[in-house]
Amino acid sequence: MTIALHDDSTRTPWHDISFVTHVATRCVRAFCTGALITFAALTVMLVGLDRLSGGEAGLSILGREVLIVRSGSMVPQFATGDAVIIRPVSRGEATELIRGDIVTFRTSVDNPTLVSHRIVEVTRDAQGGVAYVTRGDANASRDSTVLEPDRIVGVVTTHVSRGGYILHALQEPRLLLTLVIAFIFANLAVLMTRPPVHPETQPTTEKDMSHE
Repeated sequence: MTIALHDDSTRTPWHDISFVTHVATRCVRAFCTGALITFAALTVMLVGLDRLSGGEAGLSILGREVLIVRSGSMVPQFATGDAVIIRPVSRGEATELIRGDIVTFRTSVDNPTLVSHRIVEVTRDAQGGVAYVTRGDANASRDSTVLEPDRIVGVVTTHVSRGGYILHALQEPRLLLTLVIAFIFANLAVLMTRPPVHPETQPTTEKDMSHE
C-alpha cells in the first residue's frame, strides 16, 4: 500500500491571499450584522420604553427615570447631552431632602417641563412647612421661585456622559434606516473588493491512497 502525499510545490501566494480575504470578509459581515442587530434592538427597546412612560418624564428603567440633559445650567456636574438617572421620591420623601441634593422638579404645577438643579437652602415657615431654594451650579443667581415639595419628581443619583445623545439618536427612526443602508453598502463593498480567485487555487482531485 502506497500513500500519496500532497505536493506543496504547487502552492502559490494566491492561496494565502484568498484565505486572508475569506477570513476578513466573514469578520466584516459578522461585525456589520451584529452592529445592525444591536442598534435595532436598542431602538425598539428605547422607543417602547418611551411609549410606556408616556414620553414626558423620560424613560422608565428598573424603577428609575432616565432624562436627557438639554441645558448647561449644571456644568460641571453634568452637561448638555448627558443622561441623568432619577430616583423617584414620594411626597413624604420630598419634604426630607437636604442642602446639596440635586433634585428634578416641574417648573410649575401645570407645566410638565422638568429641571434638575441643586438645593442650596432649606426653608421652613411658621407652620413647619418645608420649601427649597435651588440653583444651577453654572448659574450666578438662585432660581426665582421657591420650590415646594409637590413639584419635586425625584433625586438625581448619577449621570452618564454623552448618554443623552445616544438615547436621542436611538429613538430616531431615521437612524435605523441609515444603519440598514450602511449595512447593505458595507456588504456590497466587501464583495466588490474581493480579489478574483486565481486558477491555480482551484482544488484538484487525486487519490490519496492506492492499492498495489
